[in-house]
Amino acid sequence: MDARSPKAPGGDALRDAAENLFQELQEHFQALTATLNLRMEEMGNRIEDLRKNVNDLMVQAGIENSIKEQMRQSTSRGGAKKDIEPEAGSRLGAISTEPNAGLEPTDCKIMT
Repeated sequence: MDARSPKAPGGDALRDAAENLFQELQEHFQALTATLNLRMEEMGNRIEDLRKNVNDLMVQAGIENSIKEQMRQSTSRGGAKKDIEPEAGSRLGAISTEPNAGLEPTDCKIMT
């Protein structure tokens, strides 16, 4: 007998169990997706708050080029990285907030 046939013994029970399992998995997946979306939104808000705080600190410190000005300059030149001086042995890099910008490490010196 074919196990998929409705006339097979236990075929209906097996099909019902599979449908129930699929439904449970779908519900868990939807809940997980909603949770991830919420956490991503929260993280985006935290990043934006951090950017604002850093910009405020830079203004308070008397740094002429604020983050917004640097981003404007960077995007007007078409580059993803900020103007920084290389330093031997350093692997830190200034990274753009552009979503498609490269994230490779570079040799640089943080200017203060």
